[in-house]
Amino acid sequence: MEAAGCMVTQVQSFNAEQQAHNPAGGHSWEVTDMTRLRRFLCFGSEAGTYSIKDHQLGMENATVLMRLIEEGRGCEVVQEIKKFSLDCRASKTNPALFALAVCSQHCDVKTKQAAFKALKDICRLPTHLFTFVQFKKDLKEGMKCGIWGRALRKAVADWYNEKDAMSLALAVTKYKQRAGWSHQDLLRLSHMKPANEAIAVISKYVTKGWKEVQKSYGDKENTEETTKVLQYLEAVEKAKHSEDELEIVHLIEEHRLEREQLLTNHLKSKEVWKALLKEMPVAEVLRNMGKMTADKVLEPGSSDFAALCERLQNDSVLKKAKIHPFHILVASQTYKKGHGNRGKLKWEPDESIIQALDKAFYKCFLNVEATGKRFVVGVDVSAPMNTTGLGSPINAATIAAAMSMVVVRTEVDSQILVFSEGAVSPCPVTADMSLMEVTEKLVKIPSLSTDCALPVLWATEKGKVADVFIVLTNNDTWFGNVHPVEALKLHRQKMGVFSKLIVCGLTSNSLGVADPDDRGMLEVCGFDSGALEVLNNFVLDLI
Repeated sequence: MEAAGCMVTQVQSFNAEQQAHNPAGGHSWEVTDMTRLRRFLCFGSEAGTYSIKDHQLGMENATVLMRLIEEGRGCEVVQEIKKFSLDCRASKTNPALFALAVCSQHCDVKTKQAAFKALKDICRLPTHLFTFVQFKKDLKEGMKCGIWGRALRKAVADWYNEKDAMSLALAVTKYKQRAGWSHQDLLRLSHMKPANEAIAVISKYVTKGWKEVQKSYGDKENTEETTKVLQYLEAVEKAKHSEDELEIVHLIEEHRLEREQLLTNHLKSKEVWKALLKEMPVAEVLRNMGKMTADKVLEPGSSDFAALCERLQNDSVLKKAKIHPFHILVASQTYKKGHGNRGKLKWEPDESIIQALDKAFYKCFLNVEATGKRFVVGVDVSAPMNTTGLGSPINAATIAAAMSMVVVRTEVDSQILVFSEGAVSPCPVTADMSLMEVTEKLVKIPSLSTDCALPVLWATEKGKVADVFIVLTNNDTWFGNVHPVEALKLHRQKMGVFSKLIVCGLTSNSLGVADPDDRGMLEVCGFDSGALEVLNNFVLDLI
C-alpha cells in the first residue's frame, strides 16, 4: 500500500529529539510530561500510555497537577478529581487519591480547603482514606509541610461522624487497616468527638474494644439506632471467637456478615461459604468460583449449585452488576484452566458452570453502551497470537476476538480488518457469531513484520470514515513506509474528521507509537479490566 507525498517511515525517526529505538529496530515516541490531568486521574500517567503495571506515585508524576495549582486553578483540579471519582471513570483509584493528597498539602489555601471538603466524596471506603493519609505522609518531605494539622483532623473526624451508623459499623469491621494505618490510628490522631451515641459506640469499640463497650452500654437504655449497632458489633465479636460452624452460618444469615469479617478457619467450611454465597456480589462470585469448586462448596445436583448457575444467566442480575463481557471471559478462561495464576489452588472444572459462564458472556454484551462512533478495528496477524496477554489469563487472539465482538455487537458503524506486512483484509465478523467463530476468522497464517499504520492507510484509501481506529497487536511495530502518526494525520485531512487511534500492545510492556502531543492517540500496554474503562473514556473524549 503506497502513501502519497514524502512520508517518514517507521524505521526512520519521526522526531529525533523525542523518539528512541524500540526492540524491533524501529523508532518510537518517548513518554514525556506533556499530557493531561484527566489521563493521570484515569490511569496514573501523564503520558498517553495506559499500562497494566502499577507504578509508584511520587512528585515526578504530578508535573501537570502542580502547574495547574500554581496557575491558580487548584479548585478546578479538585473538581476534576471529584468528578472522576464519583463518575467511576478511573481505572485505578490510587492516582485520584494521590492527586487529592497533593492538593491538600499545597500551600494554596483555596486548593487545600477544596481538597479537604471533597475528602468524604472521594474517599468513600476506609481503604481509600488510609491510602490518602499514607500519600500525605509520603509527600511530607517533598512538599515541606506537616500532616496532622487542624484541617486534616477535622476532615477525618467528619468522615466518621457524617456516615450512617450501621454503614460505619460495617466499614470499621470489614476494612480494618491498609497502607500501615488503622481506624484506631485515625480516630486517635484526629481527636474525633462522636456526633451521636451510635457513633460513640463504634468509636469506643475501635479504640477500647468490645469489653469496654459492654461495660458502658450493656445496662443502659439505648436508642433504637444504638441498639442495632450494639447487636451488629456483638455478632462480629461472636464470629471472631466462635468455632461453631452452625453459629457462624446463623450470624452470616441474620446479620449479613461478609467474608472479610470472618476468621481464616471459618472459610474452610463448606456451609459457611454456602451462607456467604447467598448475598455475594456477582463480581466476587466470579473471583471465587475456582476456590468454591475446589472446596466442594459447589456440588453438582445441589440446590445451591443450581441457584448459582441460574443466577449467572439472569439478565437482571448481570445488568444490575454492570458486568462487562470481558470480565466474564476472564473468569471463564481462568475457571477452565483448573488452577489460579498464583498459589497452589487447583480444581476440576464443572461443565454446567462453564456453560453458565458461556451464556453469561453473550448476555453481558447488552450491558455495553454504544458510543455512536464509527470504528475500524485492525487485528495484527503478523505473528502467532497464542501468546497470553499481559494482565489477563487470555491469549492475544481471544482478547482480539472479544474486543472485535464488543464493537460489532454494540456500534452501528464498524469494520473489522486483519493485517500483516503490507496486506489488509476485511474480516466478516457479524453480531450473531460466537467467540470461537470470530477467533477462527481472525487467526491467519503469520507473516514477518508488523505495520500498525496499515488499517489507517486502508481506510483512507477506501474512503472509509473512522472516528476511532483500534489496532490490536502482540508485536513491536516498526515495519512500514508511513508512521502511524502521519497515517492518522492523512486520514483526518482527507476525511475531514478528528479521528483517534488506539494501539493495544496485548503482550507488550511498552510501545511508543503515539505522538505524546496528540490527544487523539493512545497506547495500551497489556490488557486488563482497567483497559476497558480507559478505552471508553478515550473514545468519549473524557480523557
